[in-house]
Amino acid sequence: MKWLTSFAKMEQQQKLRKLEQVFAGREPLDDSQLWSGYFQQHGVAPDTVAKVRRILTEILQADLSRIRDTDDFSKELALFWSFDSLADVEIVQALEDEFGITITDAEAVAMKTLRDIILGVHAKITKSSA
Repeated sequence: MKWLTSFAKMEQQQKLRKLEQVFAGREPLDDSQLWSGYFQQHGVAPDTVAKVRRILTEILQADLSRIRDTDDFSKELALFWSFDSLADVEIVQALEDEFGITITDAEAVAMKTLRDIILGVHAKITKSSA
């Protein structure tokens, strides 16, 4: 059991090193800064941005304070899937539960960037409340 804990710690450290390379030179943004810089102009509610980032942070077990709207989970952030192959499924489920929406498999596959995820969730929320 002890070796499993050591392995998990090693994996976490490796993930953090890779993430540091991706986010190198970026200043952290709080939820308000992320919202006003990238999503306010799209009419997205500030709490939507905060909730999505919280979900990603919890499931991916990483500090995403330096993530930007065009960071791509199929490219530079694909590192997360090598550490947890079911994280994408968990993220979709958490988004559906948090916002009371349904995300199809095709929609989930199309959500590659933070912008895709947040605008996709926003569109579903807007549609369901109309």
